[in-house]
Amino acid sequence: MELLPTGTTFKASAKMLTFLVRRGRGMAALLAAPPRFAIEPVGVGGYEPRHGPDDPRANVVTAAPPPAAPAGRQASLRNILLNTGWMLGGKGVSAALSLVYLAIVTRALGVEGFGQFTLALGIGQAVAGLCSFQSWQIIVRYGMPHLHAGRDAALARLVRFATLLDVASALFGAVLVAAGVLLLGDRFGWTAAFQAEAVAASILLVLSMHWTPIGILRLHDRFATAELCDALTPIGRFLGALAVWAAGPSVIGFLVVWALAEAITAIAYWIAAVRFGKVRWRLGEPLRWNTLARENEGLIGYTATTNLASSLDLGGKQLAVLLVGLIVAPAAAGGFRLAQQLAQALAKLSQLLARAIFPELVRSRAADAGGNADFDRLLRRTVRMSAVGAGIVFLALLLIGRPVLGLIAGEEFLYVFPVLLVLGTAAAIDFAAVGFEPALIALGRPGLALKLRFVATAVLLALMLILPRWLGSIGAALAILAGSIASYLLLWRIVRARLGRGAPSH
Repeated sequence: MELLPTGTTFKASAKMLTFLVRRGRGMAALLAAPPRFAIEPVGVGGYEPRHGPDDPRANVVTAAPPPAAPAGRQASLRNILLNTGWMLGGKGVSAALSLVYLAIVTRALGVEGFGQFTLALGIGQAVAGLCSFQSWQIIVRYGMPHLHAGRDAALARLVRFATLLDVASALFGAVLVAAGVLLLGDRFGWTAAFQAEAVAASILLVLSMHWTPIGILRLHDRFATAELCDALTPIGRFLGALAVWAAGPSVIGFLVVWALAEAITAIAYWIAAVRFGKVRWRLGEPLRWNTLARENEGLIGYTATTNLASSLDLGGKQLAVLLVGLIVAPAAAGGFRLAQQLAQALAKLSQLLARAIFPELVRSRAADAGGNADFDRLLRRTVRMSAVGAGIVFLALLLIGRPVLGLIAGEEFLYVFPVLLVLGTAAAIDFAAVGFEPALIALGRPGLALKLRFVATAVLLALMLILPRWLGSIGAALAILAGSIASYLLLWRIVRARLGRGAPSH
């Protein structure tokens, strides 16, 4: 059996690699360049740009009265599509690369080996999802008003708080992932040596969380810079997978490559945030909770709800893979993960849209002091756009799902196409609902979003404990589909009521 596709696929890969090398040089030049701005000592007045936007000195800042609205552009669907386009520029190449390195791993390890790789990686990813506070949402949600009002010190304190959250959750996650590997390793038939190696790789994976710099770059509309950083993950995995394949394929070798790629991406994000994020990193005083709470009303509740919501969403989906491995078999977990990854690739646009939608909805709320007309108009147009996108995702799944599966993983993995069909349908439904949850959070109702997410995840997990015992992997896929349907119906009920009271769509 061939390890990689041949013929025209190799020609396409060569062109893609040439493009990636050029992107890589651009990334290196971007991160190695001197900072585009220098923060001079500032007093109570804060800072502001001294030059026009096209001037090479435009980002040099100095002491000055706070600007009325340093980020005062209007929120719009055009901005959502523009920011999504920046992300697609990197994600399109990333998606193509991910299919290539997925082909390398599946064909090199086979069904059984890929199943073990999936379970070892899944433990780290599940813990990262469970521990994540999604602090980028905190920075965007509370940082946008500070940015509009020129409250530089308040924004700096908020960033410090988000950074401490990331550090604390990463350290806690490192302990949790070590315990998870040691507890489940025997169930999966892992040797003591493999467990030790898996613990080290998984800890590196968890410590590579980088939500704070993501939030800083999105707050300042640095989507292009963020995508250059994100591109390092698939590039690292691709090059690392080739190296492991050439040296001798092994589960632990691929696992280390995945963890190192995440670590490199995290480092690049922090470098970019420090260089390009207009944030005062030195506070000059200790971070006091009373001050932070006074400047960011409802912060503690919002922080708790975003953590629980992301834990239920990201952690729940990763737990599905582990449950398949525990209930069915490790090999079945590999097939399920392959189908899940392909389904997610088809619906990748929904994740990009969610990341672009949330800052724009928050911006529309911050700028529209006279009411919610702009917010409702933007939400209505977003809902229509995502509904069309969901239909496109589903049609793509029907037309190219099976051929892509066979091309990537080979004939021995074609048995998971029914699973791919069900998971792809769930992904299309998630796409249709992509703007619902960001809208609730932007409206300051993260608690409601959390309650609805909790109900949908409860449906998923309850069915996940039952259906796989009867139906195997397809049962797990049906549980995820049921969770997506429940989430859509619950969120749509709230959004429909909101739009029913909203402004006209013109």
